[in-house]
Amino acid sequence: MTSTPEHTGARVGVVVLNYNGAWVLPGLLESLDKVQYPDFKVFLVDNASTDGSLIKAESHLPAFPIEIIANEENLFFSGGNNVGIDKALEWGADYVLLLNNDTIIPPMLVAQLVDFLKSNVSAGIAGPMIHFKEPEDTIWSAGGNVSTWWGIVRHRGIREKDEGQFPNPAKVDYVSGCALMFRRKVFEKIGRLDEAFPMYFEDTDFCFRAKKAGFETWYAPTDPLIHLVSFAAGGQVSKFKVSRRFWSGMKFFARHARWFQWPTILLGQ
Repeated sequence: MTSTPEHTGARVGVVVLNYNGAWVLPGLLESLDKVQYPDFKVFLVDNASTDGSLIKAESHLPAFPIEIIANEENLFFSGGNNVGIDKALEWGADYVLLLNNDTIIPPMLVAQLVDFLKSNVSAGIAGPMIHFKEPEDTIWSAGGNVSTWWGIVRHRGIREKDEGQFPNPAKVDYVSGCALMFRRKVFEKIGRLDEAFPMYFEDTDFCFRAKKAGFETWYAPTDPLIHLVSFAAGGQVSKFKVSRRFWSGMKFFARHARWFQWPTILLGQ
């Protein structure tokens, strides 16, 4: 998707959560310097990093407005992002984009997501095409689907070569918090990310709660965002990630699945 959307005048708060990301932050900040959107501000929330991340961020002189918030402790993904969301809404954001620190954002992505939400009034949440950094042109996510019968949560297209198989917008069960844009009124109606999910499934839970409140979640076929994947959690198969993801998944299905679906959910684990 390379067409240039019409700028709408909507204000966008971009929330970037960072924890010990000194070596990935420069790449994201350099890509944010190239974003083509007239009214956005970055809220960089640092979760008590110990690797000099804030020094890296403060040494970068961006072409965009930025506010750096230093948390005194690690509030994990949901808590840290909630700090940034609050700041963005206080600033007057019409839309908020959650963005991982280990991403590279294409110049037109903010405009494309705003344009999509402006033209799809039933959509409260939207997410872009996301690629792995390596192998090149390999899909990480084009939105995602959930089976509350089998306890399966899966990105659409994951690890497929991007050959244009997701050219159209699609209503999905969730989009990843790696790059998730929502309307202000979604947050005003359903509240923050639920900190009962410190890491993993907080984005899926947010999309499910939004659906119950009448907001649809959509995949928007944008220019691809590049994602290093699971950097802050120690890689894709770290013990920390596996454990956190399992228990958050159990909590998610306890909340959103029906009692009679649990036998098949447990079989699927």
